[in-house]
Amino acid sequence: MKYFTTILTILGIYLFVYACSDKPCTDDGCPNFDTPEPLEDIRGKLDIEEWIENPAVTSLAQKINLEYGVHKVIERTHRLPDIDTSSKDMFVQSLNGCINYLYQNIEPEYQIPNELIIAQAVIETGWGKSRFANEGNNLFGIRTWNKDVPYLLPIPWTEWPGWGVKVYETRCDSVRDYLRILNEVFAFSEFRAARDSGVVDGLVLADYLSQYASNQNYTELVKKVIKYNIRGEYDI
Repeated sequence: MKYFTTILTILGIYLFVYACSDKPCTDDGCPNFDTPEPLEDIRGKLDIEEWIENPAVTSLAQKINLEYGVHKVIERTHRLPDIDTSSKDMFVQSLNGCINYLYQNIEPEYQIPNELIIAQAVIETGWGKSRFANEGNNLFGIRTWNKDVPYLLPIPWTEWPGWGVKVYETRCDSVRDYLRILNEVFAFSEFRAARDSGVVDGLVLADYLSQYASNQNYTELVKKVIKYNIRGEYDI
């Protein structure tokens, strides 16, 4: 009886520790970070005809050198920087390098604070460890509604539900697409208005990203990552 009681005690301690421990990141990122079920198409669905024919949009596209779906706005003749997901430090530093590389050809008025981009990538991928980041090169949970575009489905889905998580040629390509989305999609017009008014602080701009995810605490999560995990930790 004594040994039986001891075994039960050890088992109880094990179960308690397991329940309290951090669960591993899955294909949708870390458990504490909600992968959104958007009420509307806010992550990249932009009418391709408008994208090509609207002079203002086309001008921006040429500056950012973006691809949309299977349509290439301009041909890319160079390789984008690699983003390393082997560790937290490498993830942040190489992602920052990708951003700075892209900004060589993007006018300042279209740029987004590096720390804000990195914070969102951290949340969406669990510091680069998610399946979408490593199998699909997608750092921001960007979706596609075009079944002909390469995509991944969340586990355990096996059938097309009307959308998939877009697959990119490189992880830096997903950064480039993220920049397009925040610069063009209607859902982020208030974000752009705040930036255009002179707001450059990532903590302030994060408040205008509430439509990026269905999680009501999303903007607070972004600000916490910036404040406690990026500022003072990394030179970006």
